[in-house]
Amino acid sequence: MMLVLFALPVPALSASGQDLVEQELRIPAHGAGKKGLEAVMVRPSEPGPHPLALVNHGAPRAGSDRRKMTPSEMLPQAREFARRGWTTVIVMRRGYGASGGDFAEDARACGRNPDFYGSGVESANDLREAIAYLSKLPEVDPARIISIGRSAGGFATVALTAKPPAGLVAGISFAGGRGSPAADEVCNAPDLINAFRKFGKTSRIPMLWVYAQNDHFFSPQLAAEFYKAFTAAGGTAQFVSAGPFGTDGHHLFSQAGIPIWTPMVDAFLQSQNLVLRQASADNSPQVP
Repeated sequence: MMLVLFALPVPALSASGQDLVEQELRIPAHGAGKKGLEAVMVRPSEPGPHPLALVNHGAPRAGSDRRKMTPSEMLPQAREFARRGWTTVIVMRRGYGASGGDFAEDARACGRNPDFYGSGVESANDLREAIAYLSKLPEVDPARIISIGRSAGGFATVALTAKPPAGLVAGISFAGGRGSPAADEVCNAPDLINAFRKFGKTSRIPMLWVYAQNDHFFSPQLAAEFYKAFTAAGGTAQFVSAGPFGTDGHHLFSQAGIPIWTPMVDAFLQSQNLVLRQASADNSPQVP
């Protein structure tokens, strides 16, 4: 499948004194048909290649909202990584936004036989294919790759580390998990915890996990169970319990949360010797 690039306006980010290049693209993937996976690349304007930061989304509680999602919803977060020197790509998995293919991540969370593990594997498969394709582009240094996800995307990143592609050196999960049909409710939580345990058995990629204390998808107590199961099985993660954020801390990894989560990310990247460029202290939200 051919890569299709569409030029977007190039915004000047005055807070960092840098220009970023933004492009829409389509990433070929098995099961995604002719459309491929919808994605947006945000990268420094300086000639590359630059290390890759793959950013991936969560899953709305209402399945009918999956096709309404767009990469633009995560552009502010992607720009923060691009400002730090990363070629950053927001990718929509199969069944979301304008990506091709059918939704492949159904965990049957509230059914009698949930399959959180299989759901995570399917999500990670899309990320793995995106990385394989992007690694061949001139804008990308394939030797240094990180994956960042929130909610179901954080869970997908955990799954990705359990079977890591070449070049993956770190993962970041914001409020990672699946199976919350309503506020402060999670279906079949023991099965979800066990999925984290299974991923931990083979995951050895360093990770950062961030959960806010007022997360109404995955409570602090449940997040602690995820972490205990994952690390006891052999997984490696730094756990950060963030203070309350807004009315639901599940949305910390957002434009409004930039002043809070960027110092956490910077500290983690520094601990992994992955600081590419010092970002400006001014983390005020940027708009296209």
